[in-house]
Amino acid sequence: MTTNDDLRAFSTESDWYVTMSIPAPSNLDHAQGRFEVEWHNARRQLSEKWPADEVAQLDDVIADLHHNDAAAIVIVHAMNGTTFVELLDEQISVASVHEGPLPRWATVVEARQRVIAHVVVETDRAGADLTGFVGSAVLATETVDGSTVHIHRGHPGGWSQRRFQQRAENTWENNARDVADSIATMARDVHAELIAVAGDVRAQTFVLEMLPADVASVAVKIEAGSPGGIADEVVRLLSTIVAQRVTAAAELVRSRVAHGTAALATGEIIDALKAGRVQTLLVHDDGTDGQAVDPAWLDDARLVDRAIVAAFDTDAEVLVVPNLAMMQGPLAALLRW
Repeated sequence: MTTNDDLRAFSTESDWYVTMSIPAPSNLDHAQGRFEVEWHNARRQLSEKWPADEVAQLDDVIADLHHNDAAAIVIVHAMNGTTFVELLDEQISVASVHEGPLPRWATVVEARQRVIAHVVVETDRAGADLTGFVGSAVLATETVDGSTVHIHRGHPGGWSQRRFQQRAENTWENNARDVADSIATMARDVHAELIAVAGDVRAQTFVLEMLPADVASVAVKIEAGSPGGIADEVVRLLSTIVAQRVTAAAELVRSRVAHGTAALATGEIIDALKAGRVQTLLVHDDGTDGQAVDPAWLDDARLVDRAIVAAFDTDAEVLVVPNLAMMQGPLAALLRW
């Protein structure tokens, strides 16, 4: 489960916040200039509540950022407090600026649930290059150099041909065993949820066969050969993992509603949040204020924002989801009891 302790702590810093989501595409001409324009456009949307020194504080934060730092950036500033910055791996299409008594955390939570530890392996019959990631951040790299003696099957002919072939097979297998051992170590170290193995087809087969069971369960063969093709396949596989998590959570809610250990009605979910009974909060944030409920509990905050912070406060998991057909409002929940 992704930890959001930093978001919980920041949510108590102030009684007024601005949440700014700013695109930072790098695949454009004059990308840095475009990024600065996005910032100035967002800056102009700040209300008069913000004194000049706090706006200057935000200017200083932006001055330290670059469009190459991320595909998008979320900045949350607490009035009379500090500034929170989250760099996103995925693009957002339009800048947004929102003020209120709580930060708008849904975009940050959704981005974090897409950050999955994984290992990418590019292997051949002599070894492999391994890279461990969490999201797009590199956690570890390793090159495994195996034996190259008898690495290619020759055609000497006569009685010796089978012997040369067998030596080549043995060398490939020994190299693959070294690669598999290194993959297993890295995967455990980074807590990988995906191991993507690309490269020579024969080497892929040997490596995958030799992985220990605890990591083999998350290993897949990548068909692409170019770096771009490998990256595209890895992104697709990671997106599938996220979608499967959302689907599994939704199915669990659907199956448990009848037993009283899941809830779809907004009022019931709020009562459960107040009592600390929510285990997993499913949230769909369409940017609106949400349903009108218990004004005292909302305390002028949006329903989604108040629910997310309440979930943080009781160590509940928060999962941002699309607008699922079963949802009666912006919330659904798995309950602890």
